[in-house]
Amino acid sequence: MRKKIGFILYLVTFVGNLMAQSTESIPVMRVYFDGFIARDMPYVNGQMQLTDTDGSVVELPAKFRTRGATAQEYLMKPSLNMKLLTADYSEEADSALLGMRSCSSWILDAMAIDVICMRNRVAFDIWNEFSKLPYDTDFNGRNGTDGRFIEMYINDKYYGIYCLSDRINRKLLNLKKVKEEGDGNATIRGVLYKSGTQNILNQNEPTYSDDSITCVIEWHNAWELKYPEEYAGSVVWQPLQDAYANGRNAEYVKKYFYLENLADYQLFVMALAIVDNWGNKNRFFSIRNISKNINDADTSESDRRRFVVTPWDLDTSLGGSFDGTCYDNNYTEWPVDIIPKIAPYPNSEIQKDPDFLNILKRRWIEGRETAFSIASVKSKLERYRNLFLKSGAWQRMVDHFEAQSNKPKYVTDLTHEINLIENWYVDRFYEMDAYFGIVDPDGINEIRNEEISFKNDEALYDLSGRRVNSSQLSREIFIKNHKKVLIQP
Repeated sequence: MRKKIGFILYLVTFVGNLMAQSTESIPVMRVYFDGFIARDMPYVNGQMQLTDTDGSVVELPAKFRTRGATAQEYLMKPSLNMKLLTADYSEEADSALLGMRSCSSWILDAMAIDVICMRNRVAFDIWNEFSKLPYDTDFNGRNGTDGRFIEMYINDKYYGIYCLSDRINRKLLNLKKVKEEGDGNATIRGVLYKSGTQNILNQNEPTYSDDSITCVIEWHNAWELKYPEEYAGSVVWQPLQDAYANGRNAEYVKKYFYLENLADYQLFVMALAIVDNWGNKNRFFSIRNISKNINDADTSESDRRRFVVTPWDLDTSLGGSFDGTCYDNNYTEWPVDIIPKIAPYPNSEIQKDPDFLNILKRRWIEGRETAFSIASVKSKLERYRNLFLKSGAWQRMVDHFEAQSNKPKYVTDLTHEINLIENWYVDRFYEMDAYFGIVDPDGINEIRNEEISFKNDEALYDLSGRRVNSSQLSREIFIKNHKKVLIQP
């Protein structure tokens, strides 16, 4: 009888698992336009059709162009920019897709150099969970892209798994719009700069012109103006130029940047080994309102003049490579320093500043229990792995490209590769702990202060590195002046 009951339970579980797998699916996008995919293809008008997993369909006019630098070397699986349009194609039109925020400009990321097709999305999910903008927005302070995986067809040809994501723009970051004066003049307020561009061939010397949306600030340090593009000029570029010309000291950085934002970005690069983002590219700088005075006594006003850093293009996270190299069975032998030798500005100016180092350590202590925890990172990787495998999308993509002569980067055994990456991250996690002098015996954090310490003051911190005030005190052990103390209120 027991055997019969056991067999029935097994059968129920087996059937349940099959049903769960069969109901896992991915939205499908079909885009149509005249002509063929080509390198540097300009915007061409067309149509998009997006079928969600519940069968609902959205059809909208749109225009498309190829995007990316490295990505354009992989036109067998092209990445595209997509702008949604009004019915007569005369203007851009916002629309909410797959539950994401309403906007007109979208990215169709082919992830052609990422062998697991998820690094950029996983990394942004971690970043969005860990770091928020230092001010309120309509999008819960989000400082990175949001995205959903889809299967893509272009002119009825199958191209595999893509990620549909929104963009870093003025609306997401809550930057103040240009104020039109009505007499042909305008007051520039919010600005958004993107680090790195392929549109300037010679980047050996600083180059700048008032009407250009690109410039070279210094040797091989090029930028694009992303907002307000139509008002390129000295007023728009001056804050960025001043930062590089006058900001080569810690006090300037502490005045014009948010230290916690810089610490979050640095920890992000360190923990996920995002080697391609520790330099003069793959970042945004933004200022909410350049017309504000940084010296205003009202910090709610002066803070609007500060820079915020936002990450971009995270394909080289978690053992990824700019050229799609697969580190199969070799992740643990891939040498990546916790902090690369040369830090980019402005982090370069504050690597030894006590205030910054205290924030850096505190934020790792907080992040290691949340977004950067081993369990959290694994869950994100496995969530997308399960989606790809259970929906059948991964096998469809592999089967398709195995039959082609030109192939993007991918692995046939996704589970195996994810396991290797998870093992790599476990090692990385404990390398981070060692860097910050953190040991974790029996699951209880103990803070050592050998390399980086908290400020030498009378403040109290709990054993997770969080500052506490007198109203929070109970009979507990705290850290004070680098030492453990027993507090009895």
